[in-house]
Amino acid sequence: MRGLLCRLLDAYRTLGLRRMLWVAPQWLLRQEYLVFVKDLRSPLPEVPARESLRWTGFTEAQIDRVLAINPALSEAEIRRRLKEGQECLLCWIGESLAHYRWDAPASPYLPYLDKTLRYLQGDIHATDNFTHPAFRGRGIYTVSSIMALHRARDLGLSRSIGIVAWWNAPSLRVNLQKIGRSVAGTMGFWNAGLWRYYFTSGDVCLDESNGMWIRHSDADTQ
Repeated sequence: MRGLLCRLLDAYRTLGLRRMLWVAPQWLLRQEYLVFVKDLRSPLPEVPARESLRWTGFTEAQIDRVLAINPALSEAEIRRRLKEGQECLLCWIGESLAHYRWDAPASPYLPYLDKTLRYLQGDIHATDNFTHPAFRGRGIYTVSSIMALHRARDLGLSRSIGIVAWWNAPSLRVNLQKIGRSVAGTMGFWNAGLWRYYFTSGDVCLDESNGMWIRHSDADTQ
């Protein structure tokens, strides 16, 4: 219950009361996400200079610090991600934890979709980004995302994947305008009592083993 309340509060900060009251009933019935891709072989945006930001890797000793900035996240979920091999990067302003991001080097399970994102060769996906409300509006998410593109390319990867709820305007703006990703399609489901009815569009595909994957478009292979 606490996690749900925290997510509602964060949606309120993002949408405002009027828009949240409009979005919430639709979201309960039908959840839809835009799936973005970025060809890492194409030119990448330069990392914006932010001297006030300090970046470190994550250790288990910092679990409490991460939970403190996002109470909707649980220790069990953090440990699940670590067991899966996901990597977490932390951003600090002074001694305050301002932002975290999780990147999955291997195919990750996505709890909000109850699907595993099956990677094709060269893929990587950021499973979670979160900025403390006190530090939003400073471009930290943009810096974090562009840094991740460069790291992935340096590792020899060729495609970065992003998945964003249709109503999350700040994240959509970063993906489209700041990072230069393109929309590969959509993924989501209808809620029908105890059942979910999944749908996809574009290059997003479902398989028979509870997985999803993103086809390479013609532009990806040129």
